[in-house]
Amino acid sequence: MADPSNPRTILCYGDSITWGFDAAGGTDYLRHSFTERWTRRLGAELGPDYHIVEEGLNGRTTVFDDPISGGKSGLADLPNTLQSHMPVSLLILMLGSNDLMTRFNLNAHEIARGLGRVIECASRSTCGPDSQAPKILVLIPPVVGTLAGPLVEPMYDAEKSVVVSRQLRQTYPAVAEQFGAQCLDTDQFAKSSTIDGLHLDRDMQQPFAMALASAVRGIFWP
Repeated sequence: MADPSNPRTILCYGDSITWGFDAAGGTDYLRHSFTERWTRRLGAELGPDYHIVEEGLNGRTTVFDDPISGGKSGLADLPNTLQSHMPVSLLILMLGSNDLMTRFNLNAHEIARGLGRVIECASRSTCGPDSQAPKILVLIPPVVGTLAGPLVEPMYDAEKSVVVSRQLRQTYPAVAEQFGAQCLDTDQFAKSSTIDGLHLDRDMQQPFAMALASAVRGIFWP
């Protein structure tokens, strides 16, 4: 049994979906409230035996520096983030939505290869319990919906982004398996925003958290 006085740390590492971006805010970069966000709800579902670290960054990619926004590489940020929160029992990794932007012009295999480098970095880390690597759960982001609004429309191709996001269902699992990580398709329990087609609306936060809580329990108590 886990010890509430020394809970397992779960690091949720991702982009604006992990940050809690609220599409209703448009270009104002509003955030779902603290208790609404799926990360907080995940903590509530799992209880005091688990400590949830919410590490989301708007625009974060798998491995690519953004030529316009600057930085944003998930691979570059991950080592220090793992060290900051060690020991990390479980890394929940959800990246790839920003790799779909037209400025990168990537296909699903290239995005998966980028993700593979991030997973490999985590799998070689000694930032888990007993100086071992943390367990890793890869989340495939929800399939992109109907892109709308002044923030996302200029950055994504309305047709290609949808197609490539669907193809990630075929490319992500093999990369995760290569490094011993588990993989979960979030489109099975959550759909992209009806407002902008990319993020998660408020009503998706709880279903998202509940499905993840079940997956987390399965990892620690198979």
